[in-house]
Amino acid sequence: MPPQLRNARESDAAAIAALMLPESSSQGGSLHGDFPLEKISHWLTQALADGMPVVLAEDAAGLLGVLFTSSSRHLDSPVAVQMAKLHHATRPFYFYGPVCLAARARGQGLLGNMWQQLQQQLPGQQAVLFIHGDNQASLKAHTRLGMVVEAQFELDGQPCLLLSSC
Repeated sequence: MPPQLRNARESDAAAIAALMLPESSSQGGSLHGDFPLEKISHWLTQALADGMPVVLAEDAAGLLGVLFTSSSRHLDSPVAVQMAKLHHATRPFYFYGPVCLAARARGQGLLGNMWQQLQQQLPGQQAVLFIHGDNQASLKAHTRLGMVVEAQFELDGQPCLLLSSC
């Protein structure tokens, strides 16, 4: 059975936090930061209040992936401020990410399917995201989706790339 895509609900917070934990910074993963249940719950509540989708992919065995979005109006973190400053906005945009796929789901085109679902829900808007400079797998996956590097910057001493959708 192919993975099913749907928008997250607040009740999905625990499953999302469990998916993201192994990929968090403190666990040696490639995601920037840590993602305790409280943070995930807050992000879901804020996204739902703003009408922003959080796309989930799941199969019979459980959650395979999550793709967060947030409104560009929320400049409540230093990285969001920096991204908004560096982005050359030519149309409405939103913050894309973090995105996390279970190890068993990688390399199967799932990110592309989630991206298509997201584009259907936010037509005409541009995604803006950052990737750690050393995360070549993520950079390759996102450039395959048609995203382009706009700028480079530093976050917590690490080189990062600012990308946006065309």
